[in-house]
Amino acid sequence: MARRFLKFVSFVIVSALLLALVAIAGFRTAARVREVDDRVTLAPANGRLIQTISGAMFLQEAGPPQGLPVVLFHGTAAWSELWRRTITALAASGFHVVALDLPPFGFSDRPGTYTRAAQAARVNDALKQLGVAPAIIVGHSFGAGAATELAMRYPERARGLVLVDAALGLTSAPTATPAWLQPQWVREVLVSLTVTNPLMTRTLLQSLLARKDRALPEYIDILQRPMSLRGSTPALADWLLYFTSADTDALSTVRGSYSKLSGKAAILWGEQDSVTPLAQASDLKTLLPNAAFVTLPGVGHIPQIEDPEAFNAALLGLLKDM
Repeated sequence: MARRFLKFVSFVIVSALLLALVAIAGFRTAARVREVDDRVTLAPANGRLIQTISGAMFLQEAGPPQGLPVVLFHGTAAWSELWRRTITALAASGFHVVALDLPPFGFSDRPGTYTRAAQAARVNDALKQLGVAPAIIVGHSFGAGAATELAMRYPERARGLVLVDAALGLTSAPTATPAWLQPQWVREVLVSLTVTNPLMTRTLLQSLLARKDRALPEYIDILQRPMSLRGSTPALADWLLYFTSADTDALSTVRGSYSKLSGKAAILWGEQDSVTPLAQASDLKTLLPNAAFVTLPGVGHIPQIEDPEAFNAALLGLLKDM
């Protein structure tokens, strides 16, 4: 009887593992089947491509060309359109807004190298091609690393720097990508289960928000729009190596670099942020003692969609002092 029971348990365990493997393989296959569209079909018609030293960068512009330039850097898995309400508000106030798609997200080319220095170099090249005067650089979440790197490496491009719920990695020890994530196929499976899986978009977005109800259909649609681009899952699997390891060559990971920033700086943070908690903003303020510091009550890591009116009003107030 005991032997029969053990055989049954073994059968159940093996069957469960096989079913799990089939399900995982199914998600990767589904991603391959789903990712068949091209940029021309999906990208907003009002955006355009700018050639850089490492491929074309997609961006959207709004507002008067002679207005003070404001360059918007989005966070992880987002793209320029997630700034839509902010773009509209800034343009209406007379700013010349440039919202970028940081590769491999959105509709920019995917060159395969995603260090902060590489991102800063391609953005610098794009702004040079545009002929944009020194701009106020606004960086959100993981995109704040590239934004800060741009201001540090190319100070002539940055009139000022606004850091929004910035994921800069300044309060934790550097880490390496775990060994189990090194194989490409493992990263592709993980990405196909999460970031490029449309069934997970709402869940992942809500995990970043204090106001869960703000995971609105319009934002889900925006985040899902580039997912069907050819090769999205392999491209994001490449990026995952950079996301999970320390960017040790970046100036923006060195605490002493912040005292050398030229131009005005500001810090704008959601008080209920559980991804980059408010303590990180307070620490950043010690590195930028002259920076304006504004917190937004009741919102979390993505304040520009959790409370667009309050966020845009706060950002406009900071910009007008820069």
